[in-house]
Amino acid sequence: MSRAHVQELRGQYVRRLPSPAELKKRSPIVLTERDRQLLSAVHLHGLLTTDLIELAFFPPQQEFRTSASSKAYERLRELWLWGYLERIELPVARVLGGRRPFLYALGRHGVPVVELEAGTRTEPVQPRRLDRLDHVFIDHDLQAAALWANVQAQLRERRGCTCRWLGERELRAKRMQVRLRSRTGDDYWAPFLPDAYFEITYPTGHVQVALVEIDMGTLTLRRFERKVQAFERALYEDVFEQQFKRQTFAVYVLTHSWRRLQRLWQAARRVVDSDRYADYFFATFEALDPEEFGDWRWCDLNDQRSAGVLYGGN
Repeated sequence: MSRAHVQELRGQYVRRLPSPAELKKRSPIVLTERDRQLLSAVHLHGLLTTDLIELAFFPPQQEFRTSASSKAYERLRELWLWGYLERIELPVARVLGGRRPFLYALGRHGVPVVELEAGTRTEPVQPRRLDRLDHVFIDHDLQAAALWANVQAQLRERRGCTCRWLGERELRAKRMQVRLRSRTGDDYWAPFLPDAYFEITYPTGHVQVALVEIDMGTLTLRRFERKVQAFERALYEDVFEQQFKRQTFAVYVLTHSWRRLQRLWQAARRVVDSDRYADYFFATFEALDPEEFGDWRWCDLNDQRSAGVLYGGN
């Protein structure tokens, strides 16, 4: 790859730029409805990998995926060549495999498309600042995006279901706060800020409402407890209902190892009322494997196991 066609970013990430030869050979493009949804999803999550985009938007032609979808790859390449997407790479030594999967961010030409899709519901669309990429936050956000992509793939098999998903950026903009009490008995304001929020509406009219917490192991158990306390306080003080017009929610916690999961489980048990134990679900990142996701048995605070995220299982 010519260095003239890459822009170095933080953390060894590079922005890949199309070469004049690639631009000359690109085919004319007409955006489809799937393209518009895809661009909106990239903006929602900030960055998405090829695999997650494939999982969410390009259904397999057979029961199990055995290789990357060439159809997904080629469409993403066209969207990149025409400036609708940015392509980010993290080079890796050739002895370790050469490079990691591409990351895609919203490109300059994708901004008006996403703004048109969003209508007047949101603030003006701002592309992600590629010069501020941080691998810790990228890995965190991609785990949340993997949950979203798996939900999208499963909903594709269920007619009449819709999903509303809000990422951390949208939730942070709401500036939601609750009052907590410190160990010394003093009250203080704390943010009510999950990593994601989703609603799934089923054909029956039932709405599944949930918060998502992604744990990379960097948060102390005390801070995790305070975050869970803020979740529960938002429920009991009606902060949640005022913002979302819903009366209750479940919480899905994902972390990197079974040992860490056990510690988070114990921390949550210390601050959640027993009548809410069945509303907290814990799993490791292994649950995000598309072949495991539908049947993965999540552990609640009663130490009971239930399969899948969607109601009714896979």
